[in-house]
Amino acid sequence: MAGKGILDQISDLAKDFEKRTGAPPLTKLVQTIEKLPDERRLNLVKEVLVAADRVSQNAPELDKVISLINEINSLPIDKLVKLEKLLKRVEKIMKSAPDELLSFLTSLREE
Repeated sequence: MAGKGILDQISDLAKDFEKRTGAPPLTKLVQTIEKLPDERRLNLVKEVLVAADRVSQNAPELDKVISLINEINSLPIDKLVKLEKLLKRVEKIMKSAPDELLSFLTSLREE
């Protein structure tokens, strides 16, 4: 390995490791790891899903909840933050709304 740079040596060691162990190329492993969501995104997704679950309990329509989960998964972080705030406001409004109003709104949805 004399005459090779340090990056070339590391590359050769990685290739040797891959051959001996049958492991996938380390570049693919790194690419896969880079695609994983970061902690902040995971926490935001969790908070949005928790809020969506609370809202969905008042309108349990499973297909819509599944569609919502798929949509949430594709949102950028800034939109997740906005959605979380909106759902918390909706939840607060629903808690303070009189039962008659909630019944009326539910009847409109059924029509």
